[in-house]
Amino acid sequence: MLVSYYHDDFRKVMVEHLGSLEVIKVNAAALERVLREFFEQNKIPWKHLVSMLMDSCSVMRGSKTNLEKRILQHCPTLLDIDGDSCHHIHNAAKKFTEPFEYHLEQLFNDLQTDHRWCPDQVMYLKEVSQILNIPASNPQRGFVSHRWLSAYDASMATYAMLPAYKVLYFGFLSAEDKDLYKEPLESIYTKYTVNPTARARIRTLHEDLNRKGMTQQGKDRKKRVCRKVWHEETTTLLQLSVYMGVLAILKEYVMVFQGSQTLVHKLPDKQFELFLAFLACFIKGEHITQLSPRALGEMVLEDNMLLPAMEFYVGQEADTFRTRNPNHALLEPFLKQVKTAYTTTAVYMQKKLPLSSQTLIALSSLDPLLRGHSQATIQLKRLGGMLDHLLPAVKDIHKEILLYNIDLNVPTFKEGDSMVEWWGHVFDNRSKYPALSAMVKCALSIFHGPRVESSFSLMNEILDPRSGNMKISTFGAIQTVKYTLQSREKTAVELFKRKDVRYGEVDRTLCKNIRSAGSTDKLQRQQNMIEKQRQQIEYGCQASGSASLSKRQKAEEEKNARMRHAAKQRKRALETLVQAKKKNK
Repeated sequence: MLVSYYHDDFRKVMVEHLGSLEVIKVNAAALERVLREFFEQNKIPWKHLVSMLMDSCSVMRGSKTNLEKRILQHCPTLLDIDGDSCHHIHNAAKKFTEPFEYHLEQLFNDLQTDHRWCPDQVMYLKEVSQILNIPASNPQRGFVSHRWLSAYDASMATYAMLPAYKVLYFGFLSAEDKDLYKEPLESIYTKYTVNPTARARIRTLHEDLNRKGMTQQGKDRKKRVCRKVWHEETTTLLQLSVYMGVLAILKEYVMVFQGSQTLVHKLPDKQFELFLAFLACFIKGEHITQLSPRALGEMVLEDNMLLPAMEFYVGQEADTFRTRNPNHALLEPFLKQVKTAYTTTAVYMQKKLPLSSQTLIALSSLDPLLRGHSQATIQLKRLGGMLDHLLPAVKDIHKEILLYNIDLNVPTFKEGDSMVEWWGHVFDNRSKYPALSAMVKCALSIFHGPRVESSFSLMNEILDPRSGNMKISTFGAIQTVKYTLQSREKTAVELFKRKDVRYGEVDRTLCKNIRSAGSTDKLQRQQNMIEKQRQQIEYGCQASGSASLSKRQKAEEEKNARMRHAAKQRKRALETLVQAKKKNK
């Protein structure tokens, strides 16, 4: 939960009393008590509490303890800015993927677990990727289903590495299955131009992996992976396509609000754009293009409004498969799942997104790009009414708003500039806009986005990709250093500190070890590069580039495909409207 508080001593007092600048993690009853003591001890009026940003859990806003109701008893002027809409989007992603019965989620977890404790298998996977000229990446470490849309990131990485997974796990297939999938494997070798030397090396990798002892859990896990990348390859590809295409719409929205800037004024427009883009994937354009945000939120979805199942947006890969195999046995059940996913998610987003929130609409008037428009004046006046209890009583804010809207001396604002800095320049002369200045400062203290949880969330530790790529020797060295420092009960600074920094004796052994470590690391990198170049020449492969660059390129392709689908539906909607007008005439 993030508290938006308007007071000069806010930062100092929050740090002293709560131990955190912005985020407080306690249960609802305890938080009410802490806030009440905070305001009473510091003799600060409750009215200075502008807003509180919370997720939509029942503990905070629902049937259990309902913190929101508790706080409103003390502060009835609290602004309703809704819950964190990014939480709504994460829940929408979960709602969207439910009809697919977590086929991919189990695959992501199995791949991650299968490579987590097996560094030699990770090494072989990277070697296979090099042979196929595929940018190598480890299975996503610590995948948590839909948390911060990690399902989208895992889908992108798995799709890019799928040929390498198929080649690697071919070695774990039964003898009968190897005979069955011999031709598909040959087609992969042909597609990626794998020479005989590289094929022989892959067979050696398979033999090495099969000689390893495995627990029954490991065997079952490998069977599940083999089934999904070989036996159920079509289902896996279709679902990966949908995840990459549709979840990208939700991911784009979340990425906008993941930064540290104040973007509460962007919420109404971004939520409207998000919901409209999502609806365009499966609803006829003529039913949504002319509707206001309020009308979209109240619209009742009916079957006659939906596109034909063969026209649903399902991502590039699935769309190509649908065009080439219109009568495939797996296509009809897949499209039924897609329809259920779209409709249930749309209903959920209608219910959760505050598309017609008057508070957020009023806050959108803070956008400098709206200055000069009559609606900016109207909404700023409405915002002034909401924050009237914090404004100077003797000042006429309505007059200041009118002057601000036509002020020729206000600096120019360009898209991408910091809104906070721009308003700072406007208020350099405080005597000109005293009431407007107070109102805008209150409004700019309101925060919105998932960064609200970053101070106490463990996700960064779970999803850190760097530790998963650490060499065993590096890990051993770090553990040795940590153990040594811990056994001596000293920090590194205390252990190597000199009494006189300028003239004290330097630890020559330490300096020698630092130089030696640097030289050893540089030599090892050079040897690795030479070995990689030798393998490339031997296997007839080339440098495969960056996995992150490949992911960005794929995301851009999916976005372009989605835009083409939306443009096509808009064109059809206009043609339908033109025909309807002709009939009416």
